[in-house]
Amino acid sequence: MGAPNPDDLHFSSRVGRFTWNPATSETRWSDGMFRLYGFEPGEVVPTRELAISHKHPEDRERYVELVQMIATTPGDFALWHRIVDTAGTTRYVVATGTAHADDAGVVVRVDGYTVDVTEPHRVVADAGVRTSVERFRESAAVIEQAKGVLMAARGVSAEEAFEILRSTSIGGNVKLRAVADAVVEHGADAMAEDGI
Repeated sequence: MGAPNPDDLHFSSRVGRFTWNPATSETRWSDGMFRLYGFEPGEVVPTRELAISHKHPEDRERYVELVQMIATTPGDFALWHRIVDTAGTTRYVVATGTAHADDAGVVVRVDGYTVDVTEPHRVVADAGVRTSVERFRESAAVIEQAKGVLMAARGVSAEEAFEILRSTSIGGNVKLRAVADAVVEHGADAMAEDGI
């Protein structure tokens, strides 16, 4: 039994297959490839120029350079980039395949798959944002506690307390959160004993 055809599977709109002949520019797309770009299968004639026109503007130049390299360098490749489909939606995709050469070493056919990884990319990005926000909230809470300790111990304003924390952080080349942790844990007296 051969490999499954991605167009027969339920996720066909997220996986496309392509074949390209660099010498003749002939390009073939599977139904899934058309759908990745927002077209109905067979709605347009697939060309290198059409594919390039749908690359995200920030990725287009690098994509063109890499395609030119693939067209002249036999072997396997993988390429991460973004496309903008016909609805204007940016999709994160990975193209992977093989550039096949003839006996003279000239690339005569490029076969591969393009996989839409937008959803996994979004999940990872969202997780990163959530982690950053949680860390910020934790740091902000500790910094506020440290300011309170300094305000009570030294009779300074909130702004002055923050400036003490900030200047200690800069002077000691220590993260502000670490200085705040020390103040909360050991109190303002520990700072005074250390000459801060």
